[in-house]
Parts: sequence; structure tokens; C-alpha cells
Amino acid sequence: MSGKRPIKIALFSEVLKEHLDGVTNTLYQIIDRIPKKRFEYLFITSYPPSENVKLPFPVVVVPKVAFPTNPDYPISLPFFNSQLREALDDFQPDIIHLTTPFTLGNYALAYGQEQGIPVLATYHTHFISYIEYYFRYLPFFSRLLDRGGRRYMNWFYNKCDLVYVPTESIMDELLDCGIERRRMVIWGRGIDTTLFSPDNRDPVFMDKLCGAATRRVLFVSRLVWEKELKTLAAVYDLLTETHPDVRFVVTGDGPRRRELERLMPDAVFTGKLVKKELAKVYASSDVFIFPSITETFGNVVLEAMASGLTPVVAAQGGPKGIVKDGLTGFHATPKDPNDFHQKIARILDDPKKAAVMSRRAAEYAHRQQWDTLCEDMFSSYERIAGRFAPATAPEKAHEIAV
Repeated sequence: MSGKRPIKIALFSEVLKEHLDGVTNTLYQIIDRIPKKRFEYLFITSYPPSENVKLPFPVVVVPKVAFPTNPDYPISLPFFNSQLREALDDFQPDIIHLTTPFTLGNYALAYGQEQGIPVLATYHTHFISYIEYYFRYLPFFSRLLDRGGRRYMNWFYNKCDLVYVPTESIMDELLDCGIERRRMVIWGRGIDTTLFSPDNRDPVFMDKLCGAATRRVLFVSRLVWEKELKTLAAVYDLLTETHPDVRFVVTGDGPRRRELERLMPDAVFTGKLVKKELAKVYASSDVFIFPSITETFGNVVLEAMASGLTPVVAAQGGPKGIVKDGLTGFHATPKDPNDFHQKIARILDDPKKAAVMSRRAAEYAHRQQWDTLCEDMFSSYERIAGRFAPATAPEKAHEIAV
């Protein structure tokens, strides 16, 4: 690239609705740091931001249909938007960046290949791990979907020029799916240390919420089955029996909230919280539990650690790569309520050990800086655009330096 004009990035994301989940929170961290002298963006989505959110670059909205089991996550229909192709042709992107392997990502990949434009993908969601939750009563069909899903991921991501993967543990799982190592690079997640900090601890606030003289075990997530809510409820049963002074706090909302309220009748359900209110709940709790095995990273785990909470997470998926077992928290056997119970009890029953782990967790989290991570991504854009510039020799066109 000559450097005389900004590099143009066409960013495809099914969802750009703010504060929806960890994926959108990550996207907004990138968007907030775009150096406008270096880059120009075109956003393509089927679920745009609220009217009060003004993105710094144009947004093309494509049609969508609601996903039957989770209406907050639509199925994009980019081929039904006749203006999308025209918008892309007029924009003339130097790079295609996609965040989903489904219909919208497929359109993005096809357009990039047709135009000879480098295609980058951020691996946000481990969709194949969802299959057992949505098709658990159809085991034969579930196995077929799992096999087919892995083949599709192999095909899709091996056609991308670069895949940003959040943790080593997820990279290992993608290698098992057949995705080539040379296409993948670790790109983690950062933390807003001005927001998430032990300094936000507010005992009076939590006493009002949970009652005085209680210890609080916190879970933060969208309330959907793939977050392993049944394991959470089983741990609740065990821990409230052995530690009657413990109150579970569930922060988040979703289609399974009513079922979870029935399973955890004495838990405190705060609903969805964001920013300062969320930061206060993190910092004012005592232990963080996260049994999900479907995460590629687990932003909430890093937020909890930055707030001084010791986490107990499933030893599978992204959180396994964030938490150092026995040092900054504990790994628990996936789907094993007894192991989660034992690990949480160890934290509650040994305040001195818990204090050391809490300090280490906060120190680790506060080293994960968004400014550094985003600059790493922007720099990789520039290197990749340079590789694909017209002056690049053909035999070098697909050598990505990151």
C-alpha cells in the first residue's frame, strides 16, 4: 500500500447491537480505537446498533430472520440485499474482515475470493459446541451435525487468509478440526481497567442485595442452556447445603431465566447490568463461577479477575486458557457439579489463599490492555494490505506476515 490513503476494511458482523454479549463488546473496543487517518471502514450487519449509537463509519443493514431458539442472534440474508454488492463495489475494500462463518461470513468470503481481496476472520463463537445443547434429544442427528459442522469449519477457515484465535486452548480445538496452523494467530481480549477494578467493591450495596453476613458467588452471562446452566443450578444445590451463608448472584438475562429462577429459588437475579453497575457487582462478590464449555474466550472471566474475584471455570474452551489453575483461580471438570463445589469451597474456606489468588488474578487481568491488542490488529491489517498490494509479486500474494 502506498500509505497515501486509509486502508479500507469491510467488516461483516451478524450483530452490532451494543452490550449484547462479549462479541459485540469486543467489536466496540476495536471500533472505539480505529485510527481514522490509517483506516476507513464499512460495516455490514443484520442487527445494527440502537439509534442513539453513532458508529464512525457507514453501516449497511441486510435482511434477517430470527433464529428459532435464540431470537437475539439472527440469521442474516445478505443475498436478499441488492444494495450490498453495489455498496461493496463502490467502497472498494482492501481487506474483508468477518466475524461469523455463517450466511453473512459466507457472502464475505465469496466476495473476497472473487475480487482477490484478503479475507480475515475473528474466531468468536465455537458453534459446534452448541450442538449438544440444542439437539441433545436427537443423538444421531447431533453426531451428524457435529461431523458436518467440523467439515464446514475446516473448509471455511482454511479459505481465509488469517484467523484471529483468542486462546491456545481454542487453537488446539481448531487444529483438531483440521484448520491449518499457518492460518491462525493468537489475538486475545483486553480489559477496561478504568471500569473493572477491586476499588469498586461496595459492601453496603451487596448487603442490600443479598442480605448482611452473606458470602456471594457470582455468575455473569446470557441465560441460555449452552452456558451450562444445569451445572450452575446443581452447584447451587450443593453449596447452599454445605455453606448456608452463601448467596448466589446471577447477573444477566435471556430466554432461560424463568427456568433458572425455579432451579435456584434463593438466588439473587439482578437482570442484565452494564458498565458501572456491572463493575460494582463483580468487585463486591467473593467467588466467580463459570461452568460454560462453549466459550472461545470468556470476557466475563477476565472482567471478574480484574475486579479481584477468584474464578472457578470449566477446564475446557477459552476460560481454561485465561485462568492458571491453582494460581489465579481453579479449573473444574466440565459438567461436574461436585468438582465445582469442591473448588469453590476451597476458596470460601481458606480466606488467606483466596486473597493471594485474588491479587494474582487482578494483576494478570490488568496486564491485558485493549490499546495494545487493537494496535496489534491494526498493524496486521497494514502488513496484510501491503502483501496484497498490486505491486506484490504473485507468488508472494498469500504469505501473511503477522
